[in-house]
Amino acid sequence: LPVARVLWKVHPDMKTGLAAWILAGGAHHTGYSQNLTSEYLEDFAEMAGIEYLIIDEDTKLRTFKNEIRFNEVAFKG
Repeated sequence: LPVARVLWKVHPDMKTGLAAWILAGGAHHTGYSQNLTSEYLEDFAEMAGIEYLIIDEDTKLRTFKNEIRFNEVAFKG
């Protein structure tokens, strides 16, 4: 991802961040902003009733996978 590295830094590390990104749906399920905070995006997702996953310094793959599983149930129907 040489181009993407210009825009963003992968957290918490390259291996974990990219694995989480792929698990979350990769490029066609990704939002990016340099102007809005994650809190703004989270608020919007809540208002719109859509799933919101964040990959940050605290991301652990086991927890992230579980969040995706739980969200599959929560966002069905």
